[in-house]
Amino acid sequence: MQADLGLNVLFLIYFFLRFTASQHKRRFWFSLYSIVDMFTIPPSFVALYLNRNWIGFRFLRAIRIMNTPDILQYMGLIERPRTIRIVQLASRFIAVWIACAGAVHLAENSGDFFCNFENAQEIDVFNAIYFMIVTMTTVGYGDVYCKTYIGKFFMLMFLIGGLAFFATMIPEFSNLFGTNGQYAGRYRIVKGKRHVVICGHITPHSMTTFLRDFLHKDRDQAEELDVVIINKKTPEIEMEALLKRYYTKVQYFVGTVMNVADLHRIQVDKATACLIIADKECPDPDGDDSANIMRVISLKNFNQRIRVLLQLLHYKNKMNVASIPGWSAKDGDEIICIAELKLGLIGMSCTVPGFCTMMTNIFRMSAYKTRSVQEVTQAWHWRELYHRGAAMEMYLEELPHSFFGKTFTEMTLICFKLRVMILAVEMKHTDENGNTRQVVEVAPKNDCIILPGTRAFMVCSSSEDAKRVKYYCSTCYPDVDQLKPAQLKRMRKCRHTVSPGEMLPFQARSESQASIGKEKSKNPIVRLLEGDVQRPLLICQPEQTDSASLTHSEPLMDENISSFDSTGMFYFTPPRRIEEAVLHVESLRERRLAFRRQNTMRDGKTIGFQQTHLAPPLHPIHFQDHVIVCLHADKASPTIGLRNFVMPLRASSFHRHELPTIILVTDLDYIKNEWDMICTFPDIYILNGSPSNPYNLQLICIQDCRQCVIISTLDRENQDTYLVDKSSVLCTLNIRQIEMKSAGYVSVMNLTGQSTSDMTANQTKALLQNTIRTLTTLTIDSNVQYVEQGDTDEVDLEFYLTTPFASGAAFADSVLDCILSCVSRACSIPIPPINNLNFKAYYNDNAVNLLRNILTGGVDLQLEEILAEGGGFNRCESFDILKKRNRARVAILEIRELIPDIDIRTDPVTFSVLFCEAIQRHHMIVMGIYRLLDVLLRNDPKISMSQFTGGHKRIVLCYPPYNYHMDPSDMVYVMQQSRPFDQFSRQNSCSLPQTR
Repeated sequence: MQADLGLNVLFLIYFFLRFTASQHKRRFWFSLYSIVDMFTIPPSFVALYLNRNWIGFRFLRAIRIMNTPDILQYMGLIERPRTIRIVQLASRFIAVWIACAGAVHLAENSGDFFCNFENAQEIDVFNAIYFMIVTMTTVGYGDVYCKTYIGKFFMLMFLIGGLAFFATMIPEFSNLFGTNGQYAGRYRIVKGKRHVVICGHITPHSMTTFLRDFLHKDRDQAEELDVVIINKKTPEIEMEALLKRYYTKVQYFVGTVMNVADLHRIQVDKATACLIIADKECPDPDGDDSANIMRVISLKNFNQRIRVLLQLLHYKNKMNVASIPGWSAKDGDEIICIAELKLGLIGMSCTVPGFCTMMTNIFRMSAYKTRSVQEVTQAWHWRELYHRGAAMEMYLEELPHSFFGKTFTEMTLICFKLRVMILAVEMKHTDENGNTRQVVEVAPKNDCIILPGTRAFMVCSSSEDAKRVKYYCSTCYPDVDQLKPAQLKRMRKCRHTVSPGEMLPFQARSESQASIGKEKSKNPIVRLLEGDVQRPLLICQPEQTDSASLTHSEPLMDENISSFDSTGMFYFTPPRRIEEAVLHVESLRERRLAFRRQNTMRDGKTIGFQQTHLAPPLHPIHFQDHVIVCLHADKASPTIGLRNFVMPLRASSFHRHELPTIILVTDLDYIKNEWDMICTFPDIYILNGSPSNPYNLQLICIQDCRQCVIISTLDRENQDTYLVDKSSVLCTLNIRQIEMKSAGYVSVMNLTGQSTSDMTANQTKALLQNTIRTLTTLTIDSNVQYVEQGDTDEVDLEFYLTTPFASGAAFADSVLDCILSCVSRACSIPIPPINNLNFKAYYNDNAVNLLRNILTGGVDLQLEEILAEGGGFNRCESFDILKKRNRARVAILEIRELIPDIDIRTDPVTFSVLFCEAIQRHHMIVMGIYRLLDVLLRNDPKISMSQFTGGHKRIVLCYPPYNYHMDPSDMVYVMQQSRPFDQFSRQNSCSLPQTR
């Protein structure tokens, strides 16, 4: 009794202190804890006066248990939000449970006052608590029950209020202890395994594409690698299904990289790399980039040695990353700009149709069951041929000593015999300041000599083929022509090593090697035998490249220095005001009518109607062979970075006459936000109007365009995934309905740059069947079924296997995830570190560098600074800068330009013949072919003549089988070097001709 009195004295003092500190005195008397004190403190003093003890309402003191979370927080015992919430819910549950049990205990032991307390029953506290828990669960065993009317009435109120109170707690308890408990643990590292952390925008859609490529079964190191996903959201059903699909390789944790405790949980400091994924559908790209940059700051503050692969939506936000302490590209940190790669691929596809399909298939991983080389490949179904090319993969391997001292052409031919195609090499380069760095040389000239430490970018069907080049030894296999398929499969690392005397002086010998390169090339080093190919590859001496034989390889014309920017990589024009680039609809309409009347009058007077119809005189605003960009956007739409789209189309490696005119059909208020970035590029015009209006497109001669690109930013916030791409799909369908009266002028300029006047009658007849070339960008892969009518049977196919993507008519954002996966692929390829503090053990960012070299000409420090700062280009002022025009580029040629006598050869021309003749005669690497779908269907014995489309559609076939027969109508993808024989380059090379 004395203890109870002492405690109540303390509560009384605390009561007066709270009353004194309260700002609302009246409200204080009706607060919960004040009522508790008024019912529990006075009985103690009354009991002292009466010398009698009565329990009374002292059970209300249990409500004070709800103060437990506050006390624990004051003491610093609980800090994490989840723990605090659990203690809060538990204290409320226990307080209400015990308090209500006390009320039942009082009512039943006292009885009803209106019954003279005669109906009371004796019940202890334990049974009262037991009775409350049984009642709360609605079980009601009946062994304990209320007899008094007051107790029964209280139970009615408790079932209405108390049960609802507890029911609201159950879902929250379930979330805290159930699902989150499953994803709230700690990652445990297994000996012999490494792990990669993924954070940022985590959705089932983005993770499905990434994990399919990253954890592909063809990867040798996939079994030794775990993927750790950390996200603030609890996984939904679709994400849980994805996690179960990869349950042995993927672990999911609820948390954030902004919390140090979560970083410790997933052991990010011991991870191979951390991948930060951007939200490609975000309506606020700058906000998403800022959030991802904050994640980088958190990771680098935690441990600066963590390798970070960061996705950004806009190029201009790169500058914010470069200033982060600990960020170092030398240690493997890499920025992957979505706008740079996406729009760059789309822009390059305007000059090389199907380019985005070709490069995406090379970068991604795909399973394909290899068929025997001896099989008749001509009888394969076209989709199987395409799938075989789509299954090609890219690897980066160091070249063995057997290649040292050889030219790039010789090395490429040997690797081709080993079933590997070489695209580029990575070599050490020393700049003017003496700094050495790794540079990527794409399809270098024949004076490029392979030196020790050189690595090659290889395209092949599996890692076994790539290792075949790595293990190649000229001592063990002196004659690669005699290698049989069984020997190729058994090729392993041998014991032969290069002697120190041979290791030297490759740098000193490089010039002499280059000087005699032509003489060495006269001796054939590779011949494929019968059964492997239908025709020996090098049975004739290689011819010297004739500038007149290939229109795409002729020397670049003399250009004024003012035609290029300060980097020497792009064409330049003085900045223009946006008003100067706007095409007025009224003027276009009037001149279009005048142009039609002129044609009508000429057609009535000219006897040769057909000839006049095929080559009408151009109107001053009659566009032809131009690029149209249908951009669905408004004033409030976020910028997409159009400069990344324009740069590949204005590269200085092109001839001036090869630059297509670009017309942007969009809202003028939107384009004002991006005009400052593109105003220095020549021949760019704007049509202010809706791209969905067919008349607007007809005013700019869409029938005669080289390519029409459809991009939309209006529907990103749409909750229905099927409606996200509605603007792009509807615009594409509108273009399909436009009458194509001048379709005959399109195809030649589309693919070869050849004018219609140089064509034969048969070629012209084929061109009249062509339709408008479109490239539709999609956000959701499944919406590809609406792009082209008649392809509804492809609904269940993966996006990369559908006909629109295979023909280069569709592009989806998800294919960009394969590039991130390709960069992260280095996470599973360990390289011996130079020292313990060096984090280059898994460094390989050259997959992105290779793509940058192809799109924009490589990584240039001045260009990086201009793009990152968001400034504009300046005029070129140095003659030496123009040497950068001499770089690799992708082109698409007619096969007759590479093999002029293809129609009269007695033996069929196979892909192996095409490849070797192209690289020997023209120093071009053949990457694949662009074949008419009708030709593919014609060779398929299962296809009837009625299924022929009779149209222009072509399919991209990457790296076809060696014995696959070429068709005279084929277009060929080649990687070639530009030859800037202009007046500025000649000043640095006296051996070049002075005139053309």
